[in-house]
Amino acid sequence: MKKVLSTAALLAMLTVSACSNQSTDTKPVPQNEATNATQQASGTNGSDSSAAKTEAPAENASNQTSDKLELKKVLSDKVEILIPKGFDIMSEEMAKVKYPSENRPTLIYTDAEGSINVAFNHTATPIQDGQIKELKDQMKQMFEGLYPDATWYKDEVTQINGKNVGYFELLTPAADTKVYNLIFFTELDGKLLMTTFNCTEQQMDEWKPLAQQILQSYKVN
Repeated sequence: MKKVLSTAALLAMLTVSACSNQSTDTKPVPQNEATNATQQASGTNGSDSSAAKTEAPAENASNQTSDKLELKKVLSDKVEILIPKGFDIMSEEMAKVKYPSENRPTLIYTDAEGSINVAFNHTATPIQDGQIKELKDQMKQMFEGLYPDATWYKDEVTQINGKNVGYFELLTPAADTKVYNLIFFTELDGKLLMTTFNCTEQQMDEWKPLAQQILQSYKVN
């Protein structure tokens, strides 16, 4: 696999996971210099501008999931996934603050305070289902270089609803707190789809089990 693939994928990962979960009236986190460097190296904006602006609830949710979650269809009904109830699509103004890079996710669900997020980035990076493990290993190596102080919980590739899904579970430093991230990725229409759940370290005990339910609900058509 060409290195440019992992570079572009890492760019997408950084824009998804590097927000500080601060409120919108605080100063934005400066964009990481590594993000600028990877953008120049990849030569891609890392996003799919055709993402749907509104998303409809799916007809049936799993009866084994928390009552705090509901199943939705997103990205033009190509993805089904559990989303916390009461979450709304993040406004463009808030997204620019919490994800300063121009390669920010194309779709972000958030709570009222903007401290808990489920974000999607359907990138321009070509990928095949069989390349997910190799990509996962390359991205982890690069991520460890950028965040040497991160606390890692898991990095694996698993089968979810018939698709290979790579995922990382880790705690990363941010400007004003630490951030729990569950980052997972797969192939959609021949391109890399990145999805992230994140919340502050203080919210992790409550939301970490729910993040796992979100991951296991992932269904990409």
